[in-house]
Amino acid sequence: MKTISLKAFNTIGLIILAIFLVFIFSISLSSCKKESKEKSEKLCPVVASSTVPQVVKDAFSLKYPSTNVITWFNKDSVAFSAYFMTPANAEILARFANDGSFIMEEIETNQTRQHEDSTGTVGKLNGGCECEIHSERD
Repeated sequence: MKTISLKAFNTIGLIILAIFLVFIFSISLSSCKKESKEKSEKLCPVVASSTVPQVVKDAFSLKYPSTNVITWFNKDSVAFSAYFMTPANAEILARFANDGSFIMEEIETNQTRQHEDSTGTVGKLNGGCECEIHSERD
């Protein structure tokens, strides 16, 4: 019967321990990995003003007289969001249902392009697609 010296046993033990630690480290890194913004975020399509129902455009004009929409978005086929800027350069997204009823308003609250809705909620709202805006300041 062949015996293994204590020195050889310690070397094998260290190798096994090193492999185990590398395995645990790689698992912990992969579990912390986040999906990129592009892969996890579903963007609402930009639509031409001509495709927005007239009732929605009329409702916008009544709520925000003398304001021009910069970009219209189709919000999950159940609503339209209008992106516009106020005279004070505040960026606003106003959402209207397909029947023209006002749903909510999101106002930019910081430099990270997050918006606060009319209920005071900050960040991503109501699931579904996100209306991604880009201004000349980007």
